[in-house]
Amino acid sequence: MPQDVSFLLPFRTRTNPEADRARARHLGRAADLGLVRGERAMRRYRDWLLPELAAAAYPDARGADLDLVTDAVCLGFPLDDQFDRPSRAQPELAARLSTELAAIPYRAPGARLLLDLPVTRACADVWRRAAEGMSPSWRERAAGNLTRFFRARLHQAHNRCLGVRLDEKSYLALRRRAAGTAPCFDLIERAGHFEVPPAAYWSPEVRTMTRCAGDVVLLCNDVHAMEREAARGNPHNLPLIRQRALGCSRAEAVAQVGAMVAGRAELFETVADGIPRLHGGWRLAPSGAAAVARYLDGLRSWMAANQRWGAASSRYASGGADLPGDEAAHRPGGPGRLTGPVAGPAPPAPHGRPAPVV
Repeated sequence: MPQDVSFLLPFRTRTNPEADRARARHLGRAADLGLVRGERAMRRYRDWLLPELAAAAYPDARGADLDLVTDAVCLGFPLDDQFDRPSRAQPELAARLSTELAAIPYRAPGARLLLDLPVTRACADVWRRAAEGMSPSWRERAAGNLTRFFRARLHQAHNRCLGVRLDEKSYLALRRRAAGTAPCFDLIERAGHFEVPPAAYWSPEVRTMTRCAGDVVLLCNDVHAMEREAARGNPHNLPLIRQRALGCSRAEAVAQVGAMVAGRAELFETVADGIPRLHGGWRLAPSGAAAVARYLDGLRSWMAANQRWGAASSRYASGGADLPGDEAAHRPGGPGRLTGPVAGPAPPAPHGRPAPVV
């Protein structure tokens, strides 16, 4: 079974001493906000082990910082599945939700939501907390990554509706945006209260390492989720794409994707070995060099935590395909219905810079 597949990553999984506290707090919050409704749904949600993933992915986060990243990571996965389920992938509904979520970082703090649902209220709260204390350039980058994530989810919903089957190159280009790793990696800086200097962050070397880390996460998840996605008829899964394109067995496709994971991890470490020699060219102060090191350590923590989580979470287990919670928390027409005059077409896509934090 693909969930039993282990990837021998050269990264250490660390623990967070506040994991239990953050888990209890988040589960209570998810119920209070209406994101998860009913004891049966809550049991399923607990078994997904999402707070455990967040705690291990951000092992140095404490207090309110750990609470923030836990809420953000845990919100991302159920939201991700709202676009994945075929019965919920109607493009017009997905477009309205995607557009509202993408607009949140660009609105003034406290502005009224045009699509008032538990999930949009939760996303607005997470963004408000994430943006606090961060520079305008970080907020602009993070807002852009969120927008690309939501638009990619909409793209996938359209593909499912139209029966589009992507080749490997097109799939990976879309999956890198739709996996949500970029917003999660932005939170490495936010949780640690630092920012990578732009000269380093946008360098080819750090960009390569960030992409390698994102690929490791999404490829591991594709392997762990393969049987679930096959049962759901979801074509957005690399082992299934390889099996179809190459005419190989699923076991062979899994082995091939596993080799890709190993290659990305090896490239990450190879590039990392040369990073200290680049500090001078980037004109980094000691604090900037430390920020780069902390960011790369954060990427390592994410890769290690995700691999361990994917093998243990019931999200990818047999019978774990049903979403936890109530669909009404995530789509128009339920108890969390639209407010105001926007029961019609979706508002225009956001443009410009994120609103300042006041």
